[in-house]
Amino acid sequence: MQSTFNNLKAMETKQIQNFLNSYSVKMIVVMGLAIVLLIPSFFIQDLIRERIGLSEQVKQELYAQWGGKQVVAGPVLNVPFVVQESNENGQGVIDRKGIAHFLPETLKTSGELLPEKRKRGIYEVVVYEGRLSMKGSFAQPDASQLELQNAQYNWDAAYFTIGISDMRGIKNLPELIVNGQHCAVEPGVADTDLFQSGITIKAGKLDLKQSLNFEMELVLNGSEDLSVEPLGKTSEVAMKSAWSQPSFTGAFLPENRNVTASGFTADWRVTHLNRNFPQQWVGNKFNTHEATLGVELLIPVDHYQKSMRSAKYAILFIALNFIIFIFIEIKSRTRIHPFQYSLVAFALLIFYALLTSIGEHIGFNLAYLVSALAVTVLISWYVLSILKDVKLMGWVTLLQVGLYLFLFTILQLQDYALLVGSIGLFVILAIVMRASQQIKWYSEN
Repeated sequence: MQSTFNNLKAMETKQIQNFLNSYSVKMIVVMGLAIVLLIPSFFIQDLIRERIGLSEQVKQELYAQWGGKQVVAGPVLNVPFVVQESNENGQGVIDRKGIAHFLPETLKTSGELLPEKRKRGIYEVVVYEGRLSMKGSFAQPDASQLELQNAQYNWDAAYFTIGISDMRGIKNLPELIVNGQHCAVEPGVADTDLFQSGITIKAGKLDLKQSLNFEMELVLNGSEDLSVEPLGKTSEVAMKSAWSQPSFTGAFLPENRNVTASGFTADWRVTHLNRNFPQQWVGNKFNTHEATLGVELLIPVDHYQKSMRSAKYAILFIALNFIIFIFIEIKSRTRIHPFQYSLVAFALLIFYALLTSIGEHIGFNLAYLVSALAVTVLISWYVLSILKDVKLMGWVTLLQVGLYLFLFTILQLQDYALLVGSIGLFVILAIVMRASQQIKWYSEN
């Protein structure tokens, strides 16, 4: 009786062991393991975000010391006025003060950007010295267009303003030359109807009852972007630089541009009909900042962005490797422990840490080659030590090389990354389905 009980218990234990060792259970365990191992991939993405944040912090510190993004606007002629209005109770009058703004009839701006790369530690930014030449003319101011009743204009207190977004970047002592007269420049804007920062030039003894021709040279430091506001009734802007990777920004694209390996040139032409504000108005009724044009000096997509994109494919690498390992187990009848699956997965995840850290020093492409080669060699060596089969090791190595080449191709593409990625995943799925047909999933007993 006791012997029969022991035999039944042994058979039950064997059945349990066979069940636990079955490939169905193994696949469930491996799939659960793959899902758990995605958690470290999120930590790696957080690490990359942290490095991106640190990089941006260093950039902002360098920009603050050199000069930020520059927006130059003007000149604008401003005339103070007083209008007498009846009091609310109808008794007596009160004086309402205001500023009338007159935009130039013509405005021609030519600029040259002299770029320079600055580094702090491992981080690199691009800054520039901008040299702007502004020429143009004002028509005789016609106050009747403002439709102000009983307004008294103080022409003697008139002044010009030029908007400059970051005053710290001004490197020369600019002068506004109007009809041959040199007018002194004062820091700050006399009113904030149009610009929050800039310079002011008092009209002084200029005869404002005639057309005014002006010119000005401005040299200023800035970072990444230089923009101007086309405030003339007819505005023409020309920019050039030795920087070979520009991005044209703002509300208007250049009519003509030429970008080569040695630099770029670009020309814009904007009329008052292209803007949403008139040539003259009172107070802060209109906002001119929406009508800007300019150029941004781009640094090619840095390695952090590409590393973040590559980390999002971690599930693909882990899943395909686990599937191949299960196929190998079934075909070779060699048992691979879940812990060994985990080690392979961690090796795949280490790739992204290597890619990010090495890329900070030698660039993305070379870092990708070094990291992919190191992980591929490590996994191939580990597979050979487990399976003792050079042919199987070759298949695993081929898988790693194919995956890394596929990922690198996607990362180099911009417009077609989604299309190529989708087609590639479809092909990979088809290959896996075809390979699964060669597997005997159930024992023939």
